Amino acid sequence: MQRIAIVGAGVIGAAIAWEMAGQGDIHVFEAQPAPAQGCTAAALGLLMGVLAERGTHKRLASLKRYHDIHTHTPLPGNTRGILHLYQDPQLWDQVRHLLPRRQRQGWALHPLTPAEVHSHFPHLNHTGLLGAVFSPQEWQVQPIPVTQQWLDLAQKRGVQVHVNTPVVRVMPGPPMRLLLPERQHECDWLVISAGLGSTQLAGLTAPFQLEPVLGQAIAVLCPELADYPVVYGQDTAIVPQRDGLVWVGATVEVATFGQPVPHPTHLEHLWHKAIHWCPILQGKPWQRQWYGLRPRPVGQPAPIVQVDPHHAQIIWATGHYRNGVLLAPWTAARVRQVIQGHCSTD
Repeated sequence: MQRIAIVGAGVIGAAIAWEMAGQGDIHVFEAQPAPAQGCTAAALGLLMGVLAERGTHKRLASLKRYHDIHTHTPLPGNTRGILHLYQDPQLWDQVRHLLPRRQRQGWALHPLTPAEVHSHFPHLNHTGLLGAVFSPQEWQVQPIPVTQQWLDLAQKRGVQVHVNTPVVRVMPGPPMRLLLPERQHECDWLVISAGLGSTQLAGLTAPFQLEPVLGQAIAVLCPELADYPVVYGQDTAIVPQRDGLVWVGATVEVATFGQPVPHPTHLEHLWHKAIHWCPILQGKPWQRQWYGLRPRPVGQPAPIVQVDPHHAQIIWATGHYRNGVLLAPWTAARVRQVIQGHCSTD
């Protein structure tokens, strides 16, 4: 039986644990008191990729896996689709040329005129809008509940999850050993999915660099939007939930490890863009605001899913930047393929 250790119990580590459950002696080690307290806690959970031009294969493969998962285990979140709004002529022209290709691939995409947007979604501002695309197969999931759901399912199949258990040092071996606060743990495979903490593990030198990118979000009470899809425009997402809350968020600024605090003017700018798209939000009191750091690879595309060049039994699965939730199922399937010997690198 293969012994597999996963460092990090965010959405990526949870997806890998769920994917690998029943295929070995699997342990997940999380430094925080609970899962999904790092990058995952800051994510909006957008499953958006049909209209993307980069990383399309990964995005669409992961989105299809989410659809399969949802048929067996309903996912918490907004599954009413995503409405993409366009004011930029160049972007709108690119999307219009992309639409027929995606539709031929089987994706349901419905272009809307500004008048149709106003008719179907009267709470949205259609002034200055060039057009929109409604994508019913793109969704939003709540990152923390989904992470916990996957870990619960994995534990039912024998995976052991250890919170408050940081990996103090990795000793590649052989045998490969993890130094924990009170003991050592041996494993045949080590999967590192600890977000920005991935490159901070003592005993290892990551073959890449990550930089933190700070994202901010606001939650407001706006039951008028409870039946709306996700609205996305100008890099700003408006995400209605069925309980009447609306999440508003975006990645807004580059941070540094020593300065993880957001600048308040960027939050105000985000809020004003949301009000521009959805004027009914004006005057709604903020119920909550939060921020977090997402790991972006330096000088190479996201994500990092690769075997370590010096240690063939170590897999890096991190650096997902803004698409950690979206690409979690794809990443998990890729890690499984590597461990089973079906592929060796990304």
